Amino acid sequence: MKLPETGGLRFGEGRPKICIPLTGQDQNALEQELQAAKNLPGDLYEWRVDCFQGSPLPLLPWLREAAGKPLLCTIRTEREGGEAPLDPSAYQNAVEQLIEAGGFSLVDIELACGRERVSQLVKMAHGKGILAIVSKHDFCGTPDQARMLSFLTEMKALGADLPKLAVTPCRAEDVLVLLSVTLEAYRRLGPVITMSMGPLGGFSRVCGELTGSCLTFGAGASASAPGQIPAKSLEKLLDLLHMEEEGRTS
Repeated sequence: MKLPETGGLRFGEGRPKICIPLTGQDQNALEQELQAAKNLPGDLYEWRVDCFQGSPLPLLPWLREAAGKPLLCTIRTEREGGEAPLDPSAYQNAVEQLIEAGGFSLVDIELACGRERVSQLVKMAHGKGILAIVSKHDFCGTPDQARMLSFLTEMKALGADLPKLAVTPCRAEDVLVLLSVTLEAYRRLGPVITMSMGPLGGFSRVCGELTGSCLTFGAGASASAPGQIPAKSLEKLLDLLHMEEEGRTS
């Protein structure tokens, strides 16, 4: 299968890539956060644009240059656990403005904004050479196996380079179901991004090399979602599991 690539990163090859979120509310806070993140083992950064107070577009050229690594831009709405109080139409407009500004590597597009809007935004991103992550978050629980697989399949059908699903476990079995769905989705669709949020789901953030989840989020100065593991600890865990897998296959 053809693997998504950008900025020297090939998603779905080797251990999961570590993405460090940047959540500063102004440029000064972002500068400090980015400086600290450069001492961490991140493969790329996620700019949580919804956390930024003010217009992000004037800051984008500086940030993509200062980052020195592939940059994922995300406007996370309140309904998906973020800070942006945007309805689907306003959300589409905001993401369109980001994509039009361009110059970054990946963009997050929320499935909840509607199929037609998702399809339009994906096509626009691809036209600018930007990879599209189509995402869905469930902070109330873990849907059943068929429904989770349906979400990931729908994202891929809408053109997602990397379908992303984050759910909340209520019991240990929920984590195992999410891992099973991830492996099945990988076999059918190619690399995906999945996670079981919160402390109970921590293992889902480190075992992606076995299940096909190709990216995991490691906290830098701050976490952007429940259960994110500090980036340094995350690297150690990924390296350990990667070494063990090599030992089984050598």
